[in-house]
Amino acid sequence: MQTVTIIGCGVIGAMIAYELSKCKEYELNVTVLEVNADPAMVSTGAALGVLMAASGSRARGVLVRLRLSSLSKYDRLISELTDQTKHDILYNRNGILNLYRSPDAETKSRSLSEIRQRQGFNLQWLDREQIAQEFSQWQTNGGLLSPCDRAVHPTQLVNALVKAATQNGVKFLWNAPVENLEDISSDRIIVTSGLGSNALLSPFLKNHPKYAGQDLMQPVAGQALLLYIPNLDLKNVVHIENEDGSDLNIVPLGGDRYWLGATLEFEPKELPNEANVSLLLEQAIAWCPTFAKAEVLETWAGDRPRPVANQSPILGFVPDYPHILVATGHYRNGVLMAPVTAQITKDLLLTGTSDLPWRPFTL
Repeated sequence: MQTVTIIGCGVIGAMIAYELSKCKEYELNVTVLEVNADPAMVSTGAALGVLMAASGSRARGVLVRLRLSSLSKYDRLISELTDQTKHDILYNRNGILNLYRSPDAETKSRSLSEIRQRQGFNLQWLDREQIAQEFSQWQTNGGLLSPCDRAVHPTQLVNALVKAATQNGVKFLWNAPVENLEDISSDRIIVTSGLGSNALLSPFLKNHPKYAGQDLMQPVAGQALLLYIPNLDLKNVVHIENEDGSDLNIVPLGGDRYWLGATLEFEPKELPNEANVSLLLEQAIAWCPTFAKAEVLETWAGDRPRPVANQSPILGFVPDYPHILVATGHYRNGVLMAPVTAQITKDLLLTGTSDLPWRPFTL
């Protein structure tokens, strides 16, 4: 029996554990070590779970292929997990409405729609009049509606993954910090611990000319608000692209509650202060005046791991250490890319390669 130890239990670690737990024919003994008392306590806990792949701004490339592949796995995954665990997982199938004000947004959106049509994903451009009919509260020049995109509650998802993997025989150890990978007696080690991966992997890369003397990943702060907004009546996830290049996500949770979030670098890195809260609300109000009635129920912030010298994410084997695999550094796309990351990591662990494009993301 081959022993496998996964370091970290955010959405990536939990998804890999669940995927490996279904490989009964390989007789894997899988253990997950998490430094915190519960899963999804760091980057995953700060995520909004917006699964924007079909309407993402990039049209082509290996990263787009992985995002679309991962998105296509989600409907079946959620059904599997809810059937097995009976856990409630908030999963929005109403699609994402992307709102713009830039003068060339329609041209770019129609071009993207043509490409996605050939890839099997349907997108629909809505002009100002159509927006006014269907989304009357929003002030925009137009929008791209993506019925194929989704949103999922990240913490509920991870809790279901942990329960399902546990039922399938995976062991989870909480309050289990790892200071040195060499202290772990296991046939295979999979590092998924986000920013915590810096310290764990640096000893194995100290002689590598690309990584010696620097961290693999840097923290980028994100912040979010939980709002109560009566009469907004929003069912779709809304993604807003501001004219300065910043963006916002609004995620309906039911009961007139919504998440409002953005990825911004701000100091100090703590809970959003009054100025940050005001900034987020002001931006949302500029697109939808109903946000002026919002009651802030909760605020939170978290650091997302962004690779310094690599394309995001980082996947594959540690150079010269084939028993150590890495699946981390997903930046803003950890929840979206968790299923395809788990598939690639499983393939690499069991066969040494994958039919999915993974080599551009290796160390």
